[in-house]
Amino acid sequence: MKNMYSSVKVFHHKDALDLIERGEIGAPYYIRIKPTNLCNHHCAYCTYGSGSTDQKTENRDAINHMDMIPKEKMLEIIEDMGEMGVRAVTFSGGGEPLTYPYILETVKKVKENNIDLSLITNGELLDGERAEAFYDAKWIRISFDSPDGEEYAKLRGISVRSFEKVIGNISDFAQNKSRDCVLGVNYVISRSNYKRVYEAAKLLKELGVDNIKYAAVVMNEQHYHDEIKDEVIEQIHRAKRELEGGGFQITNSYENDWMDKNFTAQSFPVCYTCRLVTVIAADQKIYLCHTRAYDSKAVVADLRDKSFREAWYSEETRKRLEQLKPQEACRNFCVYQERNELIQAYFDVNYDHINFI
Repeated sequence: MKNMYSSVKVFHHKDALDLIERGEIGAPYYIRIKPTNLCNHHCAYCTYGSGSTDQKTENRDAINHMDMIPKEKMLEIIEDMGEMGVRAVTFSGGGEPLTYPYILETVKKVKENNIDLSLITNGELLDGERAEAFYDAKWIRISFDSPDGEEYAKLRGISVRSFEKVIGNISDFAQNKSRDCVLGVNYVISRSNYKRVYEAAKLLKELGVDNIKYAAVVMNEQHYHDEIKDEVIEQIHRAKRELEGGGFQITNSYENDWMDKNFTAQSFPVCYTCRLVTVIAADQKIYLCHTRAYDSKAVVADLRDKSFREAWYSEETRKRLEQLKPQEACRNFCVYQERNELIQAYFDVNYDHINFI
């Protein structure tokens, strides 16, 4: 099956890599927009949310849960993206993007500008007009942590009725979406839900989901996954053997991500990905990446007094991105590590020997 999570997708955009190699700044290919910090779930492990604060990553120091991008600013941002040639956008948290009161107008504007559309959601509000607006998106990813209603509700600080609503929404969306829209689930594995990994895959396949991605919860506690990892990996492998196929795919990110990555320095000297992918958060600020969103030390520009286009193409932004030193500045888990290492290896090729493949 084709891998939608592949880190080598970037090499199909050689024009963007050529710009970086020449030291020029082009439009980002992909933007994650966090339209609001308001959320209807209260997940204990969420580094943004209103659940337990024990596991908040240390860098998130500037979250106001009432922040929301104003409608006029949002439409201005989308218009700029279209004119600049941005290729894709994901609406995510921060909070739950479907609580954003202007989500329908925003999605309409995205489609008018021919930008690829995607959404990361908890799924409880993925119904009615909101669901219909995303039927023809490139992909939808639902955060879903347990196939057991009581366990799910406890993990998210909500009622069991919400679990039943999400299950119904997943099934309805799977039946009504465009054939080209990929419906996926992200299952974050913790000590609270690790025994239900296989069971979750079985249920989600029955509901009509196209894929499930297993990821390790990133905690501030060292060696958090040591006691559970073997049982988790065994379940994932069983699920792949017995359930994969017939249009259903399982992505095993857990096996490489259970290590204590929050406690290791970055291996790469340059972050190239932040020049291709950027984040606009609910506080109307551009951040270096979604891992460091709401980190006051990771602000690229403030859009409250300028347009996105003006801010991105400014000399200040060019210098900010070029001067970033991840080995010194980024002391957190980095989802772009593999991508940055691959791009660095690409740039390090000796062209005098290019034909000796």
